[in-house]
Amino acid sequence: MNDEMIRQYIGDVIKMAETVKNEPESELRDGKLLAYNEVLSVLKTDLTPLGVENYGLDFDIDRKLA
Repeated sequence: MNDEMIRQYIGDVIKMAETVKNEPESELRDGKLLAYNEVLSVLKTDLTPLGVENYGLDFDIDRKLA
């Protein structure tokens, strides 16, 4: 897997999370947002040594997906 593929996957997850954020409030919506938040947080932690800005993760995930 190369860096471009990782960037694409992260971009896809961010788009899916933003789509879910626009859904009507419900427990299911909140669960989905939590799951996307966790995935992005793990990726951000793991990619920190490589520079999160190189992968589109240089933002506050909790604030953006809350």
